[in-house]
Amino acid sequence: MSRSLLPLVLALAFVLPAPAESDEGAPPASARLALAVADAIRGAPAEAPVALCLSGGSAELRRAFGTLLAARLSAMNLGPVVLDVPPERAEAAAREQGTRSLARLTLDVEGGELVARGDVLGTWVNFWSGRTPTRPPKPAAAVAEGVEADAAVLALAAVGTPSSGTPGPGPQQRRPVRLLGAVFARLETPLGALAAGDLDGDGRDEVAALTEHEVVVFGADGRVLARRELEGTPAAATTREAFGALAVLTGPPRLAAWSTRYARGEVLVLDKAKGTLRPSGTLDAAPLGTAERGAFVPGQTVFAPELRLADGRTLTVPAPFGTASFASPRMLFVHADGTASLYARPASAPAKASGLGAGSALGDLDGDGMPELLTTSPQLQPTPDVLRVFSLTSDAPLAHEPLWQGALPPGRALYVVTADLDGDKRREVLVGSWKPDGTSELFLLRQGAP
Repeated sequence: MSRSLLPLVLALAFVLPAPAESDEGAPPASARLALAVADAIRGAPAEAPVALCLSGGSAELRRAFGTLLAARLSAMNLGPVVLDVPPERAEAAAREQGTRSLARLTLDVEGGELVARGDVLGTWVNFWSGRTPTRPPKPAAAVAEGVEADAAVLALAAVGTPSSGTPGPGPQQRRPVRLLGAVFARLETPLGALAAGDLDGDGRDEVAALTEHEVVVFGADGRVLARRELEGTPAAATTREAFGALAVLTGPPRLAAWSTRYARGEVLVLDKAKGTLRPSGTLDAAPLGTAERGAFVPGQTVFAPELRLADGRTLTVPAPFGTASFASPRMLFVHADGTASLYARPASAPAKASGLGAGSALGDLDGDGMPELLTTSPQLQPTPDVLRVFSLTSDAPLAHEPLWQGALPPGRALYVVTADLDGDKRREVLVGSWKPDGTSELFLLRQGAP
């Protein structure tokens, strides 16, 4: 995202609905945190005018949040003054500005939350203090507030990260992987498949989620663009749990969807203007990728080991698999026992790997032109589940330390895809999880500013 987009993102912080379907009326994360922090500053109790000094990983996130917080404090008649100085200079700068209170805050995204921590102190200097400034006894308070982060917060936090740019000749420069996460969207039923791709030709990916009987398409901000109840003849042998296949097709862009509840799949076209998914055909094979096709094992949440590749050739992997991911020429198939078959190219013998979770995918996150291996915990009920990112520069990627790993929100993470949500050629990560209450959650992770 370029700096020129900052005003738009800041505006979205005021007008966009929250991503969760059950919380559509809630204000966005930055506005909620600004309200909580402003109340804490007023309760210190701070005396006007109040100086604000913000620090943290992302300058754009600090700047946007500072604008919101200053507006809230202004409405409280606290006369805010935003200081653009390092934290160690804040107290002296606040006195130079003639303020009587100072709020020093560190702003970061941690574990899916937007968090502000710091303190509020008095800056008024008693005349009788002489050359040694002394603080008044009030205000004096600690501030520690946090709210659930959202997609707009992550967009701001990502400003300033180096872009991968357009691939050119020779090796590309790798950038460190540092992912920040926030809830992207929620579904009221268990997730059966997850996919991402450009469905409307605007250069930005949409996110598609499949449940037992429905397909839902989300925009980059987590809002529902369209949804459709699936139709067709019931399958002869269905699965106990929600399961299916989703893939974004090209030329023209379409969405292929197949739930194991039905005997055939559907090809759908997104009409963004009307907010609909229009059927344009049926499927006789499960869509594993853009052009790769497979078959369900009747009554089981796995695919048969035989599949058809994009070039029409048939490939037989060592065992049935529940997860398939393609980043040409590499292919990944994760089996039910937590092992995986990793192909460097279709004609090569697969490398074996173990310790992978059902939520696994291939995707280039560090911008070096080579995909990384993303995988969740192999445990059935991990507490918490963890997303790990491994380099594929060796034949045994999981034998080495991950490039990055981080805890996921509570739930069972079963689906992982990568997407370019804002058209900047950088891949974001989406993790689909089942929650204990029978709902599902899509968790978005994207590169944060170093």
